[in-house]
Amino acid sequence: MKSTLATLSFLFPLSLLPAFADHPTLSLEDGSPGPITTISASTLPEGTLSAAYVNQFIFFDALSDAEILRYSGGEDVVHSTDRVISSSLNTAYGFSDDFTLGFSLPYLWRTNIREASGHHHGGAAETDHHEEPTAKHGGEEHGDEDAEEVTAEKPASVESVGDSHGLGDATLYGQYRFLHDKANNRHVSLITGLKMPTGDTDVLTNSGLLLEAHHQPGSGSWDPLVGLAFTQGLGPWSFDANVLYTFANEGSQDSNLGDIFNYNAAVSYRVLGARADGDHHHSEAAHEHPTTVDLILEANGDWRDEVVEGGDVDGNTGGNVVFLSGGTRLAWGHNWAATVSVGAPVIEDLNGIQSEPVMRLLFGVSKAF
Repeated sequence: MKSTLATLSFLFPLSLLPAFADHPTLSLEDGSPGPITTISASTLPEGTLSAAYVNQFIFFDALSDAEILRYSGGEDVVHSTDRVISSSLNTAYGFSDDFTLGFSLPYLWRTNIREASGHHHGGAAETDHHEEPTAKHGGEEHGDEDAEEVTAEKPASVESVGDSHGLGDATLYGQYRFLHDKANNRHVSLITGLKMPTGDTDVLTNSGLLLEAHHQPGSGSWDPLVGLAFTQGLGPWSFDANVLYTFANEGSQDSNLGDIFNYNAAVSYRVLGARADGDHHHSEAAHEHPTTVDLILEANGDWRDEVVEGGDVDGNTGGNVVFLSGGTRLAWGHNWAATVSVGAPVIEDLNGIQSEPVMRLLFGVSKAF
């Protein structure tokens, strides 16, 4: 008989965005203390089904109207947003002790998107273009020079584009543990998967125009991903690291949202309760479903390439962010677990002018069967 207590944190990172981006990434673990967003190299025990509901909030330092207007004359449009929210349903099944198949489906919100007025969306302008009228003063008509002077004096403004929310892109992935050193509790796994274009790509602005591709909940593209994960258990401690690369392809509105490289590391410590061994075999404590508490410290990196829309590179997209996060996991009863994590960016190197992330909050609950 195998313990499923070890599977409780398996699903949390699967559809999380470790940094500033808008479209989700991966999670896994065994009965030892383990990470939250970092992918563990341990796979689910054979025959185990696990499900989780996870929420993530990324709060941004929104650009002021003055900042948006100051940079509005550049080649690339400057946008601002307040927060990105991801709510996801994740499932996974252990086909063997060394191979797990998982699936994640997110729902995404992007709130209070703002930009300088007059920007084009979905190939159409915000405002209709008409022939400029002739300016008049004191009943007399003036020429083009006076008309241009009147137009130039009209102040620019910042427009509230609105919120973007809808179904995101689903991810199907497999994790194969090709190295399992039982004596030293060491694991190494290969991760492969595919992000599928299930997300909404037709969300409109407050003006009824199509939002740009990189503000849509879905990408409209089929994006393969590949990565490696490493786990080293040492008694009540666990050290985990992973890398994951997503190859972005052309999606909606002739866009490519850019490749993604995630890199993560975590140290976890069990402060309360028994630790299941690395081979998932049952013990008295595991059989009794003890309450356990883990403390987790993680560094989560997210690099993204610039967005290309209609053949043009958007210089105000992409970059690199690293979050330092502290969290805890509580497991109880018959294979239930709850996780909370709070993080702040320690490295921010964004391209161009963008709203910078200031905090990330994550919480979720899972159940293994």
